[in-house]
Amino acid sequence: MMINKRISTPTLELWLNALAICGIILLLALAFAFQFWLKELPCPLCLLQRIGFVATCIGFLLNLHYGFRPSHYALSLVAALFTAFVALRQIALHIIPGDEGYGSAIFGLHMYTWSFIISMLIVLFTTVILGFDIQYNHHRENFRRFKFIIPLLFVLVLLMAFSNFISTAVECGFRQCPDNPVNYLW
Repeated sequence: MMINKRISTPTLELWLNALAICGIILLLALAFAFQFWLKELPCPLCLLQRIGFVATCIGFLLNLHYGFRPSHYALSLVAALFTAFVALRQIALHIIPGDEGYGSAIFGLHMYTWSFIISMLIVLFTTVILGFDIQYNHHRENFRRFKFIIPLLFVLVLLMAFSNFISTAVECGFRQCPDNPVNYLW
C-alpha cells in the first residue's frame, strides 16, 4: 500500500510512535494512581496487563531508536494482543450477573475493560501506521531532530517498568500474588 508522500513522512511516524508511547505511559501512571491513592491493589491479571502495555511501548521505542521496521511494529501488535486477551479473560471472570467486578469503575467500565478497549485501539493504530510504506526508507536526518525526546521516552518507560517491578515485589514478595489482594506483603 503506497501512501502519498505529502500525507506520510518519517517525521509523522516519529511523532505517532512518540505519541503512542506517551499515551501508554499516561495509562500506566493512571494505574499507579488507582493503586496508591485509591488503595486498589492490582490483581495478577492486572499486573499482566501492565506488562503487556510496557512490552507494547518497547516496539515503538525500537522504532524511535533503530528506525522503522515491521518487526518492531509486530512486537507492539503481539504485546497489545496479549494485553487484550488478558483483559478479556478478566472481563469473562466478572461477567456473571450480580458480580460487581474488581476495582472501581471509570465512566461505568472497570479498568480491565478499558484495558481491552485501549489494547484493541493500539492494535488498530499499529496496523494502520504499519502500512505507511515511506517510513521504511531510511531518513536518519529526521531522527536527529528527535534526539532529545527519544532518551526521555526510554527513561520514562524504564521508570514505569521498574516501578511496576518494585510495586509487585512489595505487593507479592517472591511468591504468587493473591487473586484478590487486600494488602501489601512487605
